[in-house]
Parts: sequence; structure tokens; C-alpha cells
Amino acid sequence: MARRVAGVFPLLVFFCMLLFPASGSAAGITIVDDAGRTVVLPAPAERIVSFYAGHSENILALGGGGRLVGIAEGDDETLFPGVPRLPMRADAERILALAPDLVLVRPLAESVNEGVFRTLERSGVPVVSLSPPIPETMEAYLERLSSLLGAEDGVNLWKETLALLEAQVPPVDAARPLVFLETSAKGLRTCAPGSWAALLLSLAGGVNAAASAVPLRPESPLANWGEERLLALAAEGLDVYIVQTGAMNPVTEADVLARPWIKGVHGAEIVLLPEEDVSRPSLLRMKTSVEMLRAIFERGRRENHELPGAKEPMLSGDEEEDER
Repeated sequence: MARRVAGVFPLLVFFCMLLFPASGSAAGITIVDDAGRTVVLPAPAERIVSFYAGHSENILALGGGGRLVGIAEGDDETLFPGVPRLPMRADAERILALAPDLVLVRPLAESVNEGVFRTLERSGVPVVSLSPPIPETMEAYLERLSSLLGAEDGVNLWKETLALLEAQVPPVDAARPLVFLETSAKGLRTCAPGSWAALLLSLAGGVNAAASAVPLRPESPLANWGEERLLALAAEGLDVYIVQTGAMNPVTEADVLARPWIKGVHGAEIVLLPEEDVSRPSLLRMKTSVEMLRAIFERGRRENHELPGAKEPMLSGDEEEDER
């Protein structure tokens, strides 16, 4: 039976975990961003516009949510009530009207709106481009983000959270479910072995069935897999088939179950999860995302799920809660 799990909206448990020194105490901040630019701030940023949800959520996790004066359209509305939301191609005047002292982007946003960001820089607004981190680059990412905020070292928060979750992973000799994650139906892509999603699957006690996948490019979170290889995995005994849904993979339960080959994975539980809870590198969501995945894996060990027939009703998120 395919299940849709509602998005995880974690409590802001990390608020106030880090203290911010007074802005006037900082002598100046210099970082090199992922575009190779040396960016200098006279003091920690107080009015930040973030064009990537992952940056916004990590700022929130570090206790700096009150400094966000603008966020991307893709950000979670429930986490940032009342904060203006901007499209990726927002014009410079609209951004400048928010009086930011820092604009945070990722390379994708900068590539589609480069002219606007150069205009901001000419207007005296620093623009910093940071790539969405993978586990291997998380420390370097947080060092720079913490520096921009004037926060205590965010790396410690990352290390402590990771250590806590690693200590809860089932022992090696315990039965662990074999899991496949679909990140995109295009070419049937999965998560790269070194990606954020792969880390979450492991911390939840799952075994990544596509651990041999090759990233699309160095440090890419995505990897091609294909239907034929997926069906070969299913024939060997796949336990859980996770389909992330969202901008990267805009599919519904009906779409998934209408695939002509889907009955080939009938032995696996099919679960649809919001991509922000699976693939977004967010300290804010990390713990609750792992707990959500653990609950799915534990349920899979207790129950025997079968793929429904085409005419069987599917469960929406609300109906699933009622079923429980």
C-alpha cells in the first residue's frame, strides 16, 4: 500500500542554543564564497534576504531567524510567518526595498538572476553564494554561515546532533530494511551515496539499496539509476520504496501507481515524502526527519505491505492519520 506522509514541521528546538555576540564587538567578517568571491562584512548581518530554503532553515537553527527580512517562495511558510517571500527572479528594487545588509543565494539562483545580484553589489549590498551542503561539506558551510551571523560555532551544533542520532542507530547485527529513494522520475534518479538524503536513510537504520550509484557530478546529491536496475533490486527483496515529492519530483500517488512497471516492486512498501524532509540539508529538520524515517522502517518490520490494485482507494496524509 502506498502511503503519503505529511510534511514534518519541526518545533524550533534549536532556538537560543547558540548565543550571538553584540554586532559592535565584531571587528569585521571576511569569507570566500562558493563563487570564489571574497566578501567582507563590517559586522554580523542583521537584515538577511535568503534565496534558498536550506540557508533560511539553517539560519533559524542557529537562532538567527529574526534577522531574515526576505525568503524564497519555496521556503516553509509555517516557519517564517510574516516574512516577505520573493521569487527566484525578483527584481533589484524589490530586494533593495527590504534594506538588506546581506543577500544569501545558492549557485542555481545566482545563475538565473546574475544581473540583479550584480546590481545589488553595486548598490553596496553584499551577495554571498553558498552551495547546498552535503555531509562532507557541512562543517565548512556552517563555519561560513556562523561567521556571517556572528554566531558561536555552528559546527558544534552539527557535530552534537550527528553524534546523538548516530548513537541511536540500530546495532550492526540488527535487521535493517533495504530502502530505495526516488529523487526524480526523470531517468528514475536516486540519491548519491554521499548526499544528505543518504545520510538520513543510514541514521534512520535503513540500508541504501542504491549505494553504488554514481553522482551526476562531483558533490551532486543526485544519481541516475533507471527502472531496470530498480526492478532487479526489487526482485532481490526491496523493503521500502520512498518517492520524494516536490519541485524536483512533482508526482502524485496516482502517478506512481500508474507506472506500467510499478507492480514489479510489489514486495516493498511505497511511501511518498516531501522532498524538504528528505533531501534538504537542514539542521532544523534533521532530527525530526530521521525520527520520521525510523517510524516508517519500524512499521515496515512489523507489517506486511502489498501494492494495492489499481481500483483500491489511496490514503491521503489526513486519512492516514485517521487510520492510525
